[in-house]
This record gives sequence, structure tokens and C-alpha cells, in this order.
Amino acid sequence: MIYPAIIINYQCVLAKAFAPPTGHGVIYEVIRVTDGVFLFLEDHVQRLKKSAQLANANLVCSLSEVTRLLTQLVKMNAVTTGNIRLDYYFHKGKITYQAAYFVQHRYPTEDEYCEGVRTSLHIAERTIPNAKIWQPALREEIKRIIAKKNLYEVILVHPDGYITEGSRTNVFMVSAGTVYTAPEADVLPGVTRKYVLQACSELSVPVVEKRMKVDRIFDMEALFFSGTSPKVLPVAFVDDFLFDAYNTIVRQIMKKFDEISDKKN
Repeated sequence: MIYPAIIINYQCVLAKAFAPPTGHGVIYEVIRVTDGVFLFLEDHVQRLKKSAQLANANLVCSLSEVTRLLTQLVKMNAVTTGNIRLDYYFHKGKITYQAAYFVQHRYPTEDEYCEGVRTSLHIAERTIPNAKIWQPALREEIKRIIAKKNLYEVILVHPDGYITEGSRTNVFMVSAGTVYTAPEADVLPGVTRKYVLQACSELSVPVVEKRMKVDRIFDMEALFFSGTSPKVLPVAFVDDFLFDAYNTIVRQIMKKFDEISDKKN
């Protein structure tokens, strides 16, 4: 689906006029809107500011400003459910260009939530892991791998041999009633990740944040992704290795996350 209207520097234009500057860095957020409600918007704005700080970009924006911007975008496109990308381009520490627009999304199917999805391991790392900064070369590389292997997502492995995160998600592993995930310093602190950790706390499920060597993944009983589009999504296969997509802990976390999301939004 093509969304005709976008907002550039707070002005409404046609999508074909979108010609962002070259040679700039980009900090961004992808925000899910469902029936006109922007999910976890305050968290996204806070992370946007954190990304700008880590990138040494002088970004000034408020929750009310972003809300007005996204509300205008939804109205212009007459779309109330989907994913919106909010970009801030920066150069030499200054924000030079701002854009907000709907992007194509790929929400999991009911079968994928039930049976789990396929993924694969890939050695790569993001620059400044705690900041959401656009890396087009890495994104294109991941897109090719996903298409070639018919995957939902790719799990990134640091060159030093430990698991970090998905290309667009955070990764969690389950073994003997405990949830394992990479330490926050090594990954993007996902908005959904934050509420997965809250769900684990409310369920009294212990969580261990530690660097996990890649070969340890095959000792785990279950894996799942968290993210804006997938929410909480079980993994069935890592390459050809099968995991328990019906794991009780994973199912409990999925349910509790949905409860938290409904209350939060």
C-alpha cells in the first residue's frame, strides 16, 4: 500500500517529494498506531531523545508536539492502523531535516503467533547499540538474507561471538523457567522489551541479563522476539534447529504483555 501524504519539516507534501539530504546521520523511531491510538508513544519520544543525546545531535521535541504531528499524518492519509516512521536528520550536531510518514509493516499472522517463526544467525553489530540510528547498508544486507532464506527476522551475533539482538527486535531465551537476554548496554533498549521485562516481573519469572555465547542458544528450550510490529513472538527455528514455540513461559509472557499494553494505551 502506498501512503500519499508525508510531513517534511512540519509541512504536508506528497510522498514523491520526499528527497532527504545526503551525508547526514538519521535518528528515528517506528511507532505503531492501532485504531488511531499511538502505542507507547511517550516511551518512543523518550528513546528518541536518548538516541539524539548519544549521537550528539541537538534535538528538541516534546510529547505534545510529536502527538500533534502524528495525529495530522493519520488524518491526512485517512489511515488509523499501521506503522509510522519519524526521522530526524542531523549534521555536525544540528537537526537539519524532519520527516514523518507511514511505512510498510509486516505484522505476524495468527499462525506465526501460534507456531512460531523462522530466524537465522548473522554476525554483525550496530554502531552505538543504545541509539536508534539508521544504518542503510546493514538494513539492505539483512533484507537480502531474510528474503533469500524466507525468514521473519535475523538474530545478530557480535563479532566477539555473543548474541545481541534481532535486526529490528530484541531477543529473549528461556531455559528452566528463567528468561535470558542481552544486557541493555549491548542492545537497543526496545520499548516492547521494557514491558516484556515488566511482564516477567509481574509473573515472578526470573530474568538474567548477560552476554550469551552463540553456542549457548542451542541449550535453550525456547526463544522469542519483542518489537513494535511483532509485539511478543515465539521462535520455531533458528536455522535448522527446532525450539518449543508452545513453551509455557513464553505463552504467559505473551498474554501478560497484551494485558499491560491494553492498560498502558
